[in-house]
Amino acid sequence: MTDRAGISGDLSERIRQASARLGEGGRSVAELVLAHPEEVALLPAAQVAARLGLSESTVVRFAATIGYDGYPALRRALQERMRRHLAPAERLAQYAEDRSRRTPAAQSFADDRADVAATERDLAPADLAAAVRLIAAARRTYIVGLRSSFVVAYTLYHHLNPTLGTVRLVDPARGEALDRLASLRPADALVAIAFPRYTRLTVRAAAFAAAEGAKVIAVTDGPLSPLARHATVLLAARSSNQNFANSNVGALALANALIAEITVRNRRRAVPALARLEQVLGVGEVLAEDAD
Repeated sequence: MTDRAGISGDLSERIRQASARLGEGGRSVAELVLAHPEEVALLPAAQVAARLGLSESTVVRFAATIGYDGYPALRRALQERMRRHLAPAERLAQYAEDRSRRTPAAQSFADDRADVAATERDLAPADLAAAVRLIAAARRTYIVGLRSSFVVAYTLYHHLNPTLGTVRLVDPARGEALDRLASLRPADALVAIAFPRYTRLTVRAAAFAAAEGAKVIAVTDGPLSPLARHATVLLAARSSNQNFANSNVGALALANALIAEITVRNRRRAVPALARLEQVLGVGEVLAEDAD
């Protein structure tokens, strides 16, 4: 598989960049690839064409238009994506059998560096700016991220709420589940964070928010994510899982970028809020010293 000039190696990015050059038939193939990649990964071009009522040449041409050297190369890319989404135990078993890899620690550092670089490279400034505007303008911004994504959700909440004062964290550990979203309104925003395997409650939260007319900022791994269909703005972060567990480093780097943009662009609100926070923390330090 070779990249053509101007086309990203990531499948979803290839489809996005080539969308203007896809005809009606090509768009039908793209929709099938995005909605059911696991099916396309297992089907020859003739069967995909028959399912969509298209010619086989249309399917083959779609693969070439998005930058692959033929339909078999597209299938291999989809199969590789499926492999990356295997259960952790299966990935660990595959990793242990691969003697050609570097040490686990070295591979982990290399994957994290690659994730941050890919996240920065593929992040559209317009999408980041749109997310910043929606969060800053929202009556309330709810943040939901469960399981390993909770660390990303809490990072956003921890830094944004003192600055904006309008951020709410959905925390099932406190017995809330999605109860906090009962007060969600069209003037609100929801930041939904999920990576494979996607947490069902997070997807349900995004669907509910979209149905209520609220803005949904999805932080996930790309247009193939089930969050994408509910997103007002999609912020994609590379989530490497070459070892046995997904890495949150790319998502955390994206969260830090979002925090930096929101804080700087809303510094009139941020400066007094942060000064007040420093004052409170200073009092806490004095009390701790007195207790000693």
